[in-house]
Amino acid sequence: MEIRIGEKPALITLPMGGGDKDGNRYGVNSGYLTKNGRPVLPIMGEFHFSRYAPEEWEEAILKMQAGGVQILATYVFWIHHEEQKGVWRFDGRRDIRAFLEVCRRVQMPVWLRIGPWAHGECRNGGYPDWLVDELGHNGLCFDAARCAALEAAGKQPREARTNDSLYMAYVRQFWERLSRETAGCMCKDGGAVIGIQLENEYCHAGGPRDRNEGVAHIKALKALALELGFETPYYTATGWGGALAINREMLPVFGGYVDAPWAGHTQEMPASENFLLLPCREQETTFSLADNPYLTAELGGGLEATAHRRTYPFAQDIEAQSLCMLGAGANLLGYYMYHGGVNPDGDFGDTDKTVGGNAAGAKHYAVYQESKASGYFNDLPIKSYDFEACIHESGRLNGSYYKLKKLHLLTACFAERLAPAAAYFPDTQPAGPEDMETPRMSVRYNHDTGEGFLFVNNHQRLRQMKPVRGLEAELVLPENDTLTIRDVCCADGACMVIPFGLRMGESRLRATNAALLARLGGRYFFYYDDAFQTQKPYFDYEGAPYENVVLLTGQEAENAYIFGDKLYIASCPLFCQEGTVFALCGVQEEKIRIYEENGEPVGLYLLPPENVTEVSVTFTACDDEAASRAIETANRYNDAPAPEGCRVYEINLSYDGLPLESQEEPDAAGELHEIYLNIDFAGDKAQLYDGERLLTDWFANGDDWAVALRRYGYPGKLRLVVYPFVEGVYYDLAPRKGCALTAVRAETEYKLPV
Repeated sequence: MEIRIGEKPALITLPMGGGDKDGNRYGVNSGYLTKNGRPVLPIMGEFHFSRYAPEEWEEAILKMQAGGVQILATYVFWIHHEEQKGVWRFDGRRDIRAFLEVCRRVQMPVWLRIGPWAHGECRNGGYPDWLVDELGHNGLCFDAARCAALEAAGKQPREARTNDSLYMAYVRQFWERLSRETAGCMCKDGGAVIGIQLENEYCHAGGPRDRNEGVAHIKALKALALELGFETPYYTATGWGGALAINREMLPVFGGYVDAPWAGHTQEMPASENFLLLPCREQETTFSLADNPYLTAELGGGLEATAHRRTYPFAQDIEAQSLCMLGAGANLLGYYMYHGGVNPDGDFGDTDKTVGGNAAGAKHYAVYQESKASGYFNDLPIKSYDFEACIHESGRLNGSYYKLKKLHLLTACFAERLAPAAAYFPDTQPAGPEDMETPRMSVRYNHDTGEGFLFVNNHQRLRQMKPVRGLEAELVLPENDTLTIRDVCCADGACMVIPFGLRMGESRLRATNAALLARLGGRYFFYYDDAFQTQKPYFDYEGAPYENVVLLTGQEAENAYIFGDKLYIASCPLFCQEGTVFALCGVQEEKIRIYEENGEPVGLYLLPPENVTEVSVTFTACDDEAASRAIETANRYNDAPAPEGCRVYEINLSYDGLPLESQEEPDAAGELHEIYLNIDFAGDKAQLYDGERLLTDWFANGDDWAVALRRYGYPGKLRLVVYPFVEGVYYDLAPRKGCALTAVRAETEYKLPV
């Protein structure tokens, strides 16, 4: 297959950028972002602070950093902070200042998505109910019932997401209060916030039909943000699907998901083009693709379950889509979501709502999830926003975390060479995403250094690809120099990045068929699929061979971490806190291999803790009276009455050896870190209660459900409501029909210093 390298693209400097208090300068041109004049290729991961317990924020961020995330993006959901008009909440998990201080302390830059409309599968797209009542508009469309109520009161409905005077007055109040909470948190003042996103999917999902009106509004939002002190180096706005981003004032950001849990049908989706290596072809509206770098903010790091579609994002899906975006020229990989969460408890219930057979006037708990009852497209879990993300809502790492980490190590170690590298594509392209035989490839080539990267994807979601064996990639370089990368091998479901012309000290690696992973000073790490490739990779050099090379297997590459000047390979999760690397282990022995820039690796064994916590778990079906009370409680959360046939169980837990007070830091023997409650059930969904409080819930999707118990104070008694299986729902993984709790088990996790 031939790929011809074209001319070096011309770059223009964009009028955006700024500095931080440490003297760093941030800039951007039409190709990539810069820091202190040098190219950068950041990894950005979405994490919602108000959907997570504040005592767990720091560890969540450290796990993200260990996975390669360099910028944290977060929504600010208006309804979480002003559920009742004029009653502000910035405490607990809503304390944005405390969250941004944690980010500053652990050196995690933040991209603050301040809305005012956010979506994020939040009720009303984040608008408080009172705002929707006063406008008659829910952010997407006018609400007929609310409009009628306004007109009966002699008032006119007002359109949200426009420069309507009433709407903008409320936006100003929200942002004024938010600016007070975040004062001093912008990077110019020494804070963590490096970028601001305005609105979300504006004029793609909601917004005025008149484009000029839309342009005027988003310009007004930016002017208001600057007036109120949201001054950062970068501003972004959604760029896909006809959304508005003002050229040279805000950078358009793109995205893509491996499936569509929001789709209105219950059939399998067609094969997606997101798994083809193609140039960015998003529709241009108010901006020029040629004048802006290719940045992403919503690469699906997972998929949220909806009532009618239980899509499951396989780890290979997430990895392959991200590699395709990078191979197509993306210079910011931004994931939504990277870390799951749990919706906070609402403050103000509706006492006039009749739900689940309760008489009008009964307490109905305020909830924050998107639902059809709130005028939106989907019914979502009340509490769970797990998203099957790279890091689950429980804090456990998903398979996609490890797959993506390989890509993130590559971009972190070779950003200065990769970010300026332009993307080129073969003349022979697949006929479409259903073409399972034509190789899917692209090249990014750095004209200044003569280095390049060959991207190969051999994965298509829910399809079987023809294995790539012994492929020759013919690269026509500038001045008609030809390079052949021979014997490229890629199994079905796999993808890889192969370097060529790579400068390694005084040597240059002309060609190889090994995948590039990382670099520690002068030591380079490659890997290959030892289960698929029959021979070890070759390395062809110009001149003398480079000696300081480590060749890993694919599994070892997935288990690799870099902290400081060391590369660790461990099958258990690792993260670095205040200069110490910690491992999260069960009761089994763990082996860790540690590489430095030179020398043989060091093997380290982590032994199980001497004092382990034993957890006994039992469950019983509740009698009719207790079950009836539990269903009544559940219906105060539900938008519709629970169906006939729900079953209720009591779960009892006893702990032997549970520390009364957790140590600040684990000693050499380690400390109890977490207890996970693994719940297996057959049915449509389940809700977990502590008394009358709904802790979390789960829409069955075929995956395991693990609940982290530390955040709930290691309760002794819980109640589970299981809802019967519903026909006509789409599943990727085989569903379990019926309505029963089948198994509950506890699993302990310990935190050990490495």
